[in-house]
Amino acid sequence: MTSEPWTLTREMFLTPEEAGKLLQNLAQEEGDSGEITAKVDRVIIELLMLTGIKNSEFCRLTPSDVVLHRNGRRSTGEVLSGVIRVSSSPKERREVILPRRVAVLLERYLRDVRPVLKLTGYSARDASGPLVPNERGNFYDRTALYRRVVRILTTQGFGERASVQLLRHTYGYLAYLGTGGNLLFVQKQLGHAHPMVTAIYSEFVTFDEAALADLVDPLAAVGGRGVTKPKSRSSRKGVQP
Repeated sequence: MTSEPWTLTREMFLTPEEAGKLLQNLAQEEGDSGEITAKVDRVIIELLMLTGIKNSEFCRLTPSDVVLHRNGRRSTGEVLSGVIRVSSSPKERREVILPRRVAVLLERYLRDVRPVLKLTGYSARDASGPLVPNERGNFYDRTALYRRVVRILTTQGFGERASVQLLRHTYGYLAYLGTGGNLLFVQKQLGHAHPMVTAIYSEFVTFDEAALADLVDPLAAVGGRGVTKPKSRSSRKGVQP
């Protein structure tokens, strides 16, 4: 018996406008309330949506998995970039590059927020404990993290679409769109074993093909049209934009 091919539909990821609105709302709610819960909610959603890591990979993260690159050698230098080291399995690890804004958010979270969270069996300085502990101070399990993400996204108006996978697919789509179709980068970030899996996001992005054709010509590319931005689309019939 053959399995059905894996497909992606428009409802399975957020548009740039939807994703941007979600990030703005979470930042505003954090600023307005000042509550620890709002701060942690923001870290959870931004880390998942702007890295594309899996539920299980998030659950295993520790502070030692966060590597921040600063301006200068001092530990107080400005954060310029960062990576997180994720584990898909005990034998499989990879580095995921962070957007600078997420690196800065994590730096602030580690400095100001995590030290006041409940930690069971770990001190605030223990880098082997959970990066984001659950309410009992332990590592999240997949079900508990899923429920928290669904709760957050539901309050933001995403209803039946709310899931961790929605955020992972959003990253795949936004990464492919934002990098101009850099399949290798998106594949490495998501940890896909084969680029054909990653290529599913290309169905929703179009490019100016005339401009792309000019880029092949070394003379036309000099002083020519240059690279044009990709556009969103819905190429699958029956899927509404």
